[in-house]
This record gives sequence, C-alpha cells and structure tokens, in this order.
Amino acid sequence: MADKVGVFNRLGWASGASTATVEFEFLEGSSLGLSENFIDVNALRGTRSHPSERVKRGTRRVDGNLSFAPTPLELDTLLPLILGGTKTTNTIPLAETVPEHDWLAVRDGTIWHYNGAKVDSATFSCSEGGPLQVSLSIIGKDEVAEGSMGSLTTDLTGGPYTLMECVATVGGTAYEFSAFELTISNALEAKFRNSATLTQIKATDRIVTVSLPVSQGDASALYGSALAGVAVVVTFTSGTRSLVFTMNKVQAPKSPLPFGQRGILDFPWQGVARKDGTTLELVTTNDSTV
Repeated sequence: MADKVGVFNRLGWASGASTATVEFEFLEGSSLGLSENFIDVNALRGTRSHPSERVKRGTRRVDGNLSFAPTPLELDTLLPLILGGTKTTNTIPLAETVPEHDWLAVRDGTIWHYNGAKVDSATFSCSEGGPLQVSLSIIGKDEVAEGSMGSLTTDLTGGPYTLMECVATVGGTAYEFSAFELTISNALEAKFRNSATLTQIKATDRIVTVSLPVSQGDASALYGSALAGVAVVVTFTSGTRSLVFTMNKVQAPKSPLPFGQRGILDFPWQGVARKDGTTLELVTTNDSTV
C-alpha cells in the first residue's frame, strides 16, 4: 500500500474560479474540508437496529482553519478577505460585506475545489522569538474534485514579520510586550434554507479585540478602566516593508493583576476596538513594496 505524505499538500486561492491565482505556504494544523450529515429519524421500530434503507443524505458545508506565517505580499491577498475592502495606496479598509472566494487544496495529486468561502474570523498573533501568524476560520458552500494549480509557486521575496520587528504604542507611549494578538470576528451566519448546501453566508457583526501582555512594572498607567478609549498603534517593519494596525479607540476594562506566581510578571492588557466618530475601529496598512 502506498503511503500518503502530507508534505506534498498544496493550497491555492482563487476569486470565484477553479484555477488558483495565488499559492500559499501554510502551517501544520491547518484544516479544510467538507462536513456532511446523514438523516436518521431514529423512530421506534421494534428493534434496536437501525435500517440503512431509512437513512437519507442531509446537509453539507465547508469548514476549516487555515494558518499562515505570511509574507507582506501574501498579506495583500489575505487582508481584503478578512477586512472586506480593496487595497488602495497600501490601506485595506473595513467594509460592511465580506468577500466570497475559493480555495483549492491538493491532496495526493487530487485537487479539491472549495467554493463560496468567507472568513468568519481572523487572528493575528506572535510571541517572543516567533513570527507573525494569521489564522483564518473559514465557512464555505461545497467541495468539488476539480481545478488547476497551474505553475504557481509560493512567494519567496521575503519572510514573515516577527515580534522582534514590532513596536506597539498605547496612548502614544511605547511598551515592552511579550506577545501580540489581534482578532477580527465577522460573526458569519450560515443558512441552508431549502437546500442541501449553504445558500446564505452573511456577516452579522464585527468585533475587533487586541491583547498586549506588558511588563507589570510598566503597566501602572494601563491599569485602569479605559472607558473613554485609548489609541493603539501596532507596527511591524522589515526593511522597506511595513504592516500597521491603527485603532483610535480601544476600550479596556480592568482585569486582575497577576498574583501568586514566581518570575517576571506580565499584565494582560486587552480591550475592544470601537468606532471613533467617523473613523472606523481598525485601519490597516500593508506596504509590500520591496
């Protein structure tokens, strides 16, 4: 029996087509596939056995969690899928709708096309000594064994950003921090209606949260209820390239200070970014120019 080796898996992105236009390097632990259910009404029948003839095929949907350590150029593709807007002069704005797109996954030489996909949530995270990672939670409509990856290759023009290349300011003051996490939830609601596959995948909310564990010795100014909101700017810089997350109003309620443990103490400062007048809760710029 021939062994199946996951190292030969590939992942491509397409915009409403079965031919990939971008190939991504992705991280172990990623998942993407079709889930379906069979309908067994489980009625009384004078026996504990379930007749196979009474079972019918039910609904099916695509689910997955795709994780990346993306290059700046790869972020040009990923950020619009998360935020909804189109990149203009390096800025990718938030939009009220989340774009539909397609993924192509190569498994054992077979290309599986996952259509009608949208990003339910995205988490940007990094920790001491590590790269910036992006994890996407995906909801999609269906799976078909079709498509083409063509002669695409992954981007080799630069590695991912790292925490060592990151500077974060809160209220205009730069802090030392041991990790960074930013989550954008689009709160997708998926409906089958009278269909075996999803007919509606709609964004119903948008929640943006940010977490910056800072050294407790520097955290006295942050230990308070930031009801009025405080500006947070997180900047990654690698050579001529940069990624900037700007949040004008992050409202951070008090959370317990660390207590009863040895070692250097971090204060887990975290809050929710909200709209400030006409300025949206998150402004993202990605300069991918080499």
